[in-house]
Amino acid sequence: MRLLLALPLLLIFFIPAAAQQSAKDKEWIAHCISQISETNKSRARAYCGCMAGTVDTSEKLRQTELERSFPSVHQECFKKAGFKVPN
Repeated sequence: MRLLLALPLLLIFFIPAAAQQSAKDKEWIAHCISQISETNKSRARAYCGCMAGTVDTSEKLRQTELERSFPSVHQECFKKAGFKVPN
């Protein structure tokens, strides 16, 4: 019986992040991806998803504005996405 009660809570942790994103988040991520001139869109998607999950902004910033506004988050998300981080 306890397992049945715990199941909904467990599902929350295992549902992919993309399924938990709001329409506003998805729109923000699409805008972010369009700002990255990178041929590997899966990296751009990973970076933008990381930024959307960490940064609390609804503004559709240009890529350079994101980097300047949130430098530590930008570097962390950049690494997680597999981009080379400049020194």
